[in-house]
Amino acid sequence: MAVYEYQAHIRYSDIDENNELSDKGLINILSEVAGKHSAVVGNGLNDIEKTGTTWMLLFWKVRFFKRPSWNTDLDVKTWARSFNKISSWRDFEVYDEKGEKVAIATTEWVLIDAKKQGIGRITDEIMNLYGMVEKSVFEEEPTGKLKEEENMKETYRYTAVRRDIDVNHHVNNANYLDIAYEAFPIDVEINKFENIEIYYKKQIKLGETVCCYYSNSGDTHTVSIRSQDGKNIHAILKFFN
Repeated sequence: MAVYEYQAHIRYSDIDENNELSDKGLINILSEVAGKHSAVVGNGLNDIEKTGTTWMLLFWKVRFFKRPSWNTDLDVKTWARSFNKISSWRDFEVYDEKGEKVAIATTEWVLIDAKKQGIGRITDEIMNLYGMVEKSVFEEEPTGKLKEEENMKETYRYTAVRRDIDVNHHVNNANYLDIAYEAFPIDVEINKFENIEIYYKKQIKLGETVCCYYSNSGDTHTVSIRSQDGKNIHAILKFFN
């Protein structure tokens, strides 16, 4: 099952104030489909006790072509396109009910040893579970890393609360979007960008206060989420058309 296909559905929680698929809505859908693919091959969330491993997300690159409304069915295709000893790249294609392309995305995931809570090793057995399709949805190969821009200014602070925390005991990856968008100037319309890139560098845990630094250069908006003392970068997010 090298390519996994799943029929998803845009829920009320997946749309924005304009009844259009939001950034967070799409990322949540894609994350769910990736999880279902892992579950089907026997390496999913409910298999951790048996396998001793889980996946942690490092990077998103998403491109929107259109934003469907509530109650739209989506055909999501995903596959692993490369592996190395510790991480894997996974790509996605999303189509609506008319067969029109909604979005594409690529992601990098690192394998975690659930017992040691450290980086695990991707074995041939794990690679064989997923198979591999050497097809990239983007012409340009992403680096998996982002850099801060110059002259970034602190515009927002946030303390992680219980609703942010997921099964990995840190702030859910999709919630970084909620935090980042609060750092935007009020006159910048969110959920309207064609391209989103997110680089996760350090987990945010319950009760931790982070500082958001914002800058924009032309059509590109960048948010860096740092620790309260400014010494550590938790994530960098870029939005552009």
